[in-house]
Amino acid sequence: MSHTLVLYRSIATYDDFHPSDLEILRRSLAFNSRHGVTGLLLRVDGQFVQALHGAAPVIAELLQRIALDPRHREMDILLEEPADAVSPYGDWSMGYDSLLGFQFGLDLAADGSYPPLPESRVQKIRDFMENAARGVSDFGSGFPYARKSGEDDRAYIARLERLA
Repeated sequence: MSHTLVLYRSIATYDDFHPSDLEILRRSLAFNSRHGVTGLLLRVDGQFVQALHGAAPVIAELLQRIALDPRHREMDILLEEPADAVSPYGDWSMGYDSLLGFQFGLDLAADGSYPPLPESRVQKIRDFMENAARGVSDFGSGFPYARKSGEDDRAYIARLERLA
C-alpha cells in the first residue's frame, strides 16, 4: 500500500489553546490510531500547521473531513508527496505543540492573509516538525497539551481527558 505525507496550514477559528484544541486532539488520536495515521499538529500564531502520514487513501479521506471542520478555515496544502511506509512521526497517532510563527515566516499578514511560502521554507517547516516530534518523544515538552517523553496514545488521551 502506498503512503502519503501531507503538510498543511489553516487559520484557526478560535484563539490559540482554546478548549476546542483538546477536542481536536482527542478525536484525532482516536481516529488516527484506528487507521494507522501519524502526525504532529502545531498551533502557530492563530493558525494550525499539521503534518500527517499514512496510507494514501486514508489520508485523502481524512483531508476531506479536515477541510470541512468549522474550527478552522482557508486550509492551504503546503506539501503532499509519496512517503515511505515508516512514519517520520514514529508511532504517534498525533502530537501537539506550539510554535512562534516568526521562526518560519508563518505570521499572518496585517489583513489576515497567508504570507507566500517558497518551497525551500516549506521543506524547512517539514524538517522542523519531524525533528520536533523526535525531540518531544525523547525529551518531552513544557507545553501542557504536548506529549510527554515515552507517553503512548492511551496515556496521552487519558491525560488530555483530565485536562478537559
